[in-house]
Amino acid sequence: MLPSFHYYQPESLAEALNLLADLPGPKKVLAGGTDVIPALSRGELAVEHLVSLKKLDELREIRRVGANLHVGALVTFRELVSSPLVAGFCRLLGEAAAAVGGPQVRNQGTVGGNVVNASPAGDLLPPLFALGAQVKLCRRGGERVLPLAEFLLGMGKTMLMPEEILTEVIFPALPGGAASSFVKLGRRNSLAISRISMAVIIFRNRQGRIEEARLALGAVAPRPVRAERAEALLKGRCPGPALLEEAVAAIAETVAAILGRRASAPYKRVAVKGVARQALLRAVPEFGKP
Repeated sequence: MLPSFHYYQPESLAEALNLLADLPGPKKVLAGGTDVIPALSRGELAVEHLVSLKKLDELREIRRVGANLHVGALVTFRELVSSPLVAGFCRLLGEAAAAVGGPQVRNQGTVGGNVVNASPAGDLLPPLFALGAQVKLCRRGGERVLPLAEFLLGMGKTMLMPEEILTEVIFPALPGGAASSFVKLGRRNSLAISRISMAVIIFRNRQGRIEEARLALGAVAPRPVRAERAEALLKGRCPGPALLEEAVAAIAETVAAILGRRASAPYKRVAVKGVARQALLRAVPEFGKP
């Protein structure tokens, strides 16, 4: 059963921002509701005011502006999966969205909600980290843009202020030659919460050598982390089976160092090797060719 609270459904972003600025006491923004409503039902979240963004169609757009893609906070996972812009310029984000929950969650859950929830297992976070995403935060009388890496503070914690709304996520469109992938490991085949996930972006030159590798891991720390040692190891080299295993070993060492003696460490130290191997091969099949 839901607790009692005051519910608001503003007709515009300006109205929503005015409400958040003026309402006293604990308040929460409602986007898709796939995280907020269950938390209210379980008693994990208590609010006096719930401000729904349901009618704010201005936050439902996916558009390209210059070299960047702008994804509105109310864009659903399903819309990410079906977007030609996402498929053309950041395929791994669509792959991550397709891996979220079941059809009902993908139809209802939103980009903004997934980011603001700041779950270590959030499927969109590793791809957005790898893409170098920024978030736009609006409040009455102003706005600010922060790198996602600064916005996320840890498990369930962000830089979002009570009077602010995350309105969009912004990141550079990947060039046509960029290779990318997203892979996650869950406890079951459907409706799986990530136990480990990995986003890969690789840029290669005309000779086939790797110019830059971005490897972002999810569900191994309070927020996504880059496997920097493996990224450096890949730079300047040509994909192949030997390099693949070097990179996988380096990624496993990174995860082991992060997890330390946590209960999940023995399992994840082994499991991450399979996730990393699959993600790298999916992005660049040449990793499997002698």
